[in-house]
Amino acid sequence: MNRITILQAMTVVLLLTTTANAQRSKERADTLTVYREFAALGQWYLQQPLQMNIHVGYRSTPDTGQDSVETNMQVYYGKSDFYLQAEGMEQIANDSVIVLVNNETKMINLYPNNGESFKKFREAMALLAPDSSLQKLAQQYVAGINEERQGESKITLQSRNKVSGTDLVKEVVSITFDAATHQPLAYYHINRSLVPVDSIAYSRLAENSAYAGRLINTKVNEYNVFLVVKELITDCRFTNISHGQQAPPAREHNRVLRGENGEYLAAKGFEHYLVTTEW
Repeated sequence: MNRITILQAMTVVLLLTTTANAQRSKERADTLTVYREFAALGQWYLQQPLQMNIHVGYRSTPDTGQDSVETNMQVYYGKSDFYLQAEGMEQIANDSVIVLVNNETKMINLYPNNGESFKKFREAMALLAPDSSLQKLAQQYVAGINEERQGESKITLQSRNKVSGTDLVKEVVSITFDAATHQPLAYYHINRSLVPVDSIAYSRLAENSAYAGRLINTKVNEYNVFLVVKELITDCRFTNISHGQQAPPAREHNRVLRGENGEYLAAKGFEHYLVTTEW
């Protein structure tokens, strides 16, 4: 995956799953009820077991050619099992070992799991998700909920802080879900920040109406400084969500086996893979 590691992708997935159990509502804005609903969403991913198929897109504007990727991911999250498949790679984790499978390079890497993996998964999700306390949500965001297309509702949070020198808010988070079943359908996140550009890039962007209100030309110590508001966008669509599957698509023994001397060997069907251990 282009600049997106399996662990990073998994982190995003956990963030994405904070998107259900909302109550159906008519359009409202910036109310305590909306904050309560959104705060409750943060616990949804703890419902185990969980299996999801997700189409994930990352992109930036202006496009640097390095921050864009689009992929399909399959995720399973259970009490002591984790599985992620994306871009020909797999990550399998249990209480004792983490198995990384690269089907393109025909390599299997094993890492010890000291029991901290799932804790780190949750911590990583918490770092990316908006704080779930009502007080902090109200301090940081303006919230609203409205009906989208028939049968769909959407919660939107907009940060109260704006990008310096502009009228643009720093962050927008929106969650679309089925109003009847409360199943998440889509997650959309925009993170904005100022980045410097050279005068040529600035002039080119100034000719594009899409960048109106996103360009700053200022002086620092008599030097012209050109800035643009960069947007990092995460756009995800849930294609399947289920709590009924009791086992992950693959476990450790489906990829590696223990030999007579305790060494790890490739399992049947993966005999041509190189197996390495990182301990």
